[in-house]
Amino acid sequence: MTTILADANQGLMVADSSISDGDRIWIGRKVWRYKGVLLGFAGSVVEAEEFMNWWRSGCMHKPPKFGNSQALVLSASGLVSYNIGTKPETIHKGIEAIGSGAKAAICVYEAINHTDAVAAVRLVCKHDAGSRPPVRTYRL
Repeated sequence: MTTILADANQGLMVADSSISDGDRIWIGRKVWRYKGVLLGFAGSVVEAEEFMNWWRSGCMHKPPKFGNSQALVLSASGLVSYNIGTKPETIHKGIEAIGSGAKAAICVYEAINHTDAVAAVRLVCKHDAGSRPPVRTYRL
């Protein structure tokens, strides 16, 4: 699936580059910048497009429901998580990860005292079947 790690305290989001439709795997983008906000998405490409369209439209109605996807939105005011069928959740600690490598990324990042998010995601790419380099870094 993917690994995206966000740290609001450092204003960054780090992602692997593996995209799959279940049968094929290719390298692609998982984080987008829109009007000073970083939008990270793990899951269905179709659901990612729906989420991006909803965000670009000004979020005027309820967010789209995800089948098996997750999104992180990082802005100067903090970090918000969107998950399957739940309301948006503000991440008060400021650090969150999504995708198949999420737990591993959080564990590695915490083990290295939140000093190197890129190293955390790179390590996850070595062990999570759904995550592959290159690892990309995005800053607010």
